[in-house]
Amino acid sequence: MRVPLLLFILFSLAIPSLAYPISLGGGRGKGPVEIEAQRMIYNGKAALVIMEGDVVIRYGGSELQAEKAVYYLEKHYAIAEGEVVLREGGDVLECRRIEMDLETKKGVVYEAKIFLKERNFHITGSRIEKLGEARYRVYDATLTSCDEEVPSWKFTCKELEVEMEGYAKGKWPGLRIKEVPVFYLPWAIFPVKRKRQSGFLFPSFATSSKYGPQITIPYYWVIAPNQDATFFLTRHGDSRGRGFKGGIEYRYALSTKAQGQIRTFHLYDELQERHRWSLFFDHRHLLPGGYEFFADINWVSDRDYPVDFDEDLPEEALIDARSRNYLKSTLYFAKRWRWGELSAEADYFRDLTVADNDGTLQRLPDLFFHLYKRPLGKTPLFYQFDAEGTHFWREEGIRGGRIDLYPRVFLPLRPFDVLRFEPWAAFRSTFYFPDNDPEEKMEDPTERVLYELGVSLSTTIARVFPLRGEKLVALRHTIEPELLYHYLPEVDQEENPYFDSLDRLEHESLLTFRLTQRLLGKVEEEGETSYREYLWLRVSQGYDFYPGLDFEERLKPLEVEIKAHPLSWLSGSLDFEYDYHRRAFDAFGAALTITDRRGDSLSAEYRFQRDELEEVNVSSKLHIIDPLDLSFSYRYNLLDGTRIETVYGIHWTHQCWELGLKVYDINRSPDGLRDKEIKVMVEITLKGIGTWKIR
Repeated sequence: MRVPLLLFILFSLAIPSLAYPISLGGGRGKGPVEIEAQRMIYNGKAALVIMEGDVVIRYGGSELQAEKAVYYLEKHYAIAEGEVVLREGGDVLECRRIEMDLETKKGVVYEAKIFLKERNFHITGSRIEKLGEARYRVYDATLTSCDEEVPSWKFTCKELEVEMEGYAKGKWPGLRIKEVPVFYLPWAIFPVKRKRQSGFLFPSFATSSKYGPQITIPYYWVIAPNQDATFFLTRHGDSRGRGFKGGIEYRYALSTKAQGQIRTFHLYDELQERHRWSLFFDHRHLLPGGYEFFADINWVSDRDYPVDFDEDLPEEALIDARSRNYLKSTLYFAKRWRWGELSAEADYFRDLTVADNDGTLQRLPDLFFHLYKRPLGKTPLFYQFDAEGTHFWREEGIRGGRIDLYPRVFLPLRPFDVLRFEPWAAFRSTFYFPDNDPEEKMEDPTERVLYELGVSLSTTIARVFPLRGEKLVALRHTIEPELLYHYLPEVDQEENPYFDSLDRLEHESLLTFRLTQRLLGKVEEEGETSYREYLWLRVSQGYDFYPGLDFEERLKPLEVEIKAHPLSWLSGSLDFEYDYHRRAFDAFGAALTITDRRGDSLSAEYRFQRDELEEVNVSSKLHIIDPLDLSFSYRYNLLDGTRIETVYGIHWTHQCWELGLKVYDINRSPDGLRDKEIKVMVEITLKGIGTWKIR
């Protein structure tokens, strides 16, 4: 810093036993330089200023403390020594002595300790040389994010030369655990850039009881500020394994409204002696003018790929593969106006239960137009219009096109200003254009015409109950009864192709009673008001009056849905369909979650769908002591009487490191697509450095 000479001449005499502040002109918009010291001496002959005793220099948010400081005015050279402490923001530099040329920005720091707040880094060096604006040389360097006097881990280096936004070159770098050397290298080079940088990432390891050890080496490539890619090379197992697999994950952000990623993998399977591959593409794009486009592609070479290489699949695709036994790929484009929307969607399903996907029905494409409910001129009527055009395709079996036109007219009324009464009518036309029929029964275009009638009657009853709680000050209870009627006449539909449930609409004269209740709480805490839904309940019961039906067809199953969050640590849900005639559930689902402030949690879920699914899932996390957590999850297929998977986990959290261990006990699937297998994953995290996975 440049210090005006005249101000120091005015204070050229020693001033003992007094901390005397001086405010000097600053530079570069950082404000003035403030200096405090017990003694200040100006030596005009040597053109230097000596500051002694509790020296404090403040400038631009930085503060330097020292026992003694010397500033050479002509050379712009400063020396501070004796328990020197430099603070800037949350960063701290402690050293025995610092020498700095303020013009060239070169200098030396002796016996330095540096704390960088952003990553909680502690850095030491017996000698740190600043060779230029962004070049340093550090001797006997150490780095850790541990706050302990004897750190749990630290990196060491005999001599380290660093160029910011460039590379660091080190001699004899190594890692120590509690001062015990773990490994050393004679020499190393690594990037030290503040921005993203290309380079090899931590390799990951895995082991399997079925195939043996597995290692993955990833390389990260920064393509542009809005693009990057990761390349993977994986060896799957030993001599029992499948060979080498390559992979690429490319990520991009064209704008804040357009981003996505592409992931692809390929290997020659040494066990099955064939090429196997996968492609996953996820893109979201919001265009000006109300246009929207997204793509979600999940493509695999064979039905066994999601079983053999489940780590490659995105999370949602993996859920579909495991619970629904299919993969779905979608292309979607839409245009929205304030009065309606137009969309086009192409769906491709990969049925994982069959080796040959030729018979799976695809919707390529599906066009949909929706006109929102709007007033019909100056009449009290409203109208709404839906139109859908679908091309159904498959290699084997009937395929073709379908156009469905569905206009509706409504008459909304408010009797007594309390009720909501809305009769409606619809006229539906459906046109079929078969492409082929293996049985040659449906070759010509056909049409189905039908009408529908309906009415709804509902109201809302609400009451607020003031409370005197410390946080919960009021409860609002809402009851919404609804009466719904739908009439659909019997129409001959057997001459039409069957693609999905829309092609066989069942006749009905259905009256449904539905009751919805909500319990909403008003919470005031720390001067802020929030609302929390404690309970949501819906009960539906239908009865069909259509002539010719027997009682079992008339009385529909009872449908119940409940979502509850009565306490901050307790939440749950329940839904079911109960068949009175069979005295059994057609569908049933229940879930319960318990959590506490310690971090303990317990979740249990049961799902049942008659003749399709019956499964129970349990997961828990137990906080034993402050650093130690245990976890457990269990999935069981009740329909087949088979355990699906059990996962055991241990997680140890330290101030500067974390260690996680998970053991996956995967059972053989009932269909034989997956054999029994044990997988082990170890995850080591050095805070501020990164995570190393062994699985």
